[in-house]
Parts: sequence; C-alpha cells; structure tokens
Amino acid sequence: VGPSAMLAPFAWVSLALISPRADVGSAAALPTSFLSDAAFSRAQAAHRNIGRLRGFAPAAFTRSPPEVAFSDDISLVSDLGVDLARGREAYLSLFEAVAALNTSPLLDVAGLRAGELQCDYSIGPDAVSVRWSAPLTPASTGISAALPAAALSGISTYTLAADGRLCRHELSNLRLNGRRLPSSTLAEWLRLYRRSSPASPAEAFATAAE
Repeated sequence: VGPSAMLAPFAWVSLALISPRADVGSAAALPTSFLSDAAFSRAQAAHRNIGRLRGFAPAAFTRSPPEVAFSDDISLVSDLGVDLARGREAYLSLFEAVAALNTSPLLDVAGLRAGELQCDYSIGPDAVSVRWSAPLTPASTGISAALPAAALSGISTYTLAADGRLCRHELSNLRLNGRRLPSSTLAEWLRLYRRSSPASPAEAFATAAE
C-alpha cells in the first residue's frame, strides 16, 4: 500500500472538517439595516442598566439601588404626580432610609417588615415597567405580633434617558392587600375627571375605586 493510499482516509476527514455545512451559519442572515453608533451605544447602556435594575428590584426594601444605573437628574414621582425625590443623591438617600427602617430592630417589636419583592418586568424601547408585590410580615413577638400579614403592591415605571440610564421612576396603582391606597385612588379620580368630565365627581370616584 503506497503512502497516498494510507493518507486517503485522513484527507477525507480533513475535507469534511473544513468544508462549509449547510446547517451551520447559513440560517443566520445578516440584518439589512444597522443602528447608528449613538443608538447602538444607548442600547448597550440600557441593556446593562436594565440588568442592574432586575438585580436590585427584588431587594428594593432592604438595600440601596445601584448608583451607576441612574441619571444625575433621576426623579421619583408619586402616583399623584408629586416629586418625592429629585436628583440622584436624594433618590439614593430615600431608598437607603427605607432600607434602614425596614432592617431596624425596632420592627422586631412593633411594625411590619417588608420581604423580597416578586417582580414582573415589561421592557419597551424607552421605558421599563415593573409590576411588584412585597409581603409585609409582623414580628413573632411584641406589639405587632397580633397584626395580620399583608401585601403591598404597585407598579414602578422607569424611563430611559438618551444615554441609556434610568431618569424617572414613577409609582402607580399602589395597593394594600389588593385594595387601592387612598393616594392611588385619588390620582385615578383626578385623571378620569380631567379626561371624561363626568356628571359628578362622585361618579368618577366610583369608577376609579372599582
């Protein structure tokens, strides 16, 4: 058997390895259009910051938000449209205060402690909506031991700035054990009253409270 005959099987194997296969790469066609450099940079930043938000949100009542994810002029807006905090320092400080209160030993004696949030995310091109719910658990001893467990829920809508950072955090549909909190009820009443101009404020309030 000559050398060429001995090498023939290896040649076939090599040819099979280097030859293009129809089922590898052929189905992944290149896009017909591409983002601009600015849009691509924003998309990358938004992807990173939404990831940071997803990592933080379940522990929103127990630790501080990731500073890098928020713009310098981030605002926290209540469901009544009132600024609760404006500017990154004020925004972070508010959450730090909530975390400090929620982890305070005082709640072991009197109070309800908020647990981990259950979050459902809806991501759009310019905003992220988070529907969340947090259990409120009484202490096993002390004044609050007689209190029933509860659940606080709501929607947080985060607006994305041009640089991909989160620049606005709006609260809405706040509920305690499924019942809308007074501020949310009033905000909905005002919205409906402005839009539909019902026959009476009572009619709008009844609609909002449903």
